[in-house]
Amino acid sequence: MRYTLAAIGIAAAEFALQASAQTQSTGCGTTPGLSPGLNTMDVNGQPREYIIQTPENYDSSTPHKLVIGYHWRDGTMNNVVEGGFYGLTYLAGEVPTIFVAPQGLGNGWANTNGDDITFTDQLLEAVESSFCVDQERRFATGWSWGGGMSYSVACSRADVFRAVAVLSGGEISGCDDGHLPIAYFGQHGTHDSVLGIELGRTLRDHFVELNGCDPATPEEPAQGSGTHIVTDYTGCSEGHPVQWVAFDGDHEPTPSDAGATASFTGGLIWDFFSQF
Repeated sequence: MRYTLAAIGIAAAEFALQASAQTQSTGCGTTPGLSPGLNTMDVNGQPREYIIQTPENYDSSTPHKLVIGYHWRDGTMNNVVEGGFYGLTYLAGEVPTIFVAPQGLGNGWANTNGDDITFTDQLLEAVESSFCVDQERRFATGWSWGGGMSYSVACSRADVFRAVAVLSGGEISGCDDGHLPIAYFGQHGTHDSVLGIELGRTLRDHFVELNGCDPATPEEPAQGSGTHIVTDYTGCSEGHPVQWVAFDGDHEPTPSDAGATASFTGGLIWDFFSQF
């Protein structure tokens, strides 16, 4: 059988459209059932709250990135929103992105019996059935206990989220499953007095191995240098990069170099997420 170039082109276009449709959430092309701002749901008999932030010019026909931002110990979803989701909302610009800030029980993420993972699952279902989301571009980030929760998401939902950014975290929300690769960004202060940097290195190394990256001992800045060092691991499996950021500092979510007026964290995370 012979195919013309035109026929091949048409077939390729149809395939691309079908693939695109398969990654769009059910909320695409519909009137949102949820409103931006505070929303609630029941999770295993517990009332749970979360805040949705959508672009002012939200278009239900355009698939959006989805970013979940987990708060820190004794922090709140409001703190995450007020901080621009660790600086990411200030960088989204014209890129269609929906941000969601969930509230942890007791202002934390103990994830008892997997309740917080279940909350995350239900949150995705609620948001994506209401808004238009590109289901291949779901991301999660958080600092401290929020970093621990982001790591838990990486372990148990690597087939759901495209990438995570773990800021000064530790394995404090569990790591169920944890055998699938996922694009992983980790950041930690060299003299973190709350969750020592060795905890962050352990989380990083888990995915360095899972992602098939070449083993390495990244350079880290000297105390007092006021700098940060970014390391991109080599040899990682396709689509599963690992980036490690060590900074000269303590337990901080959005540190900056000595003399700088702005943090480097948001830009690094946004660039990491934007490669997908």
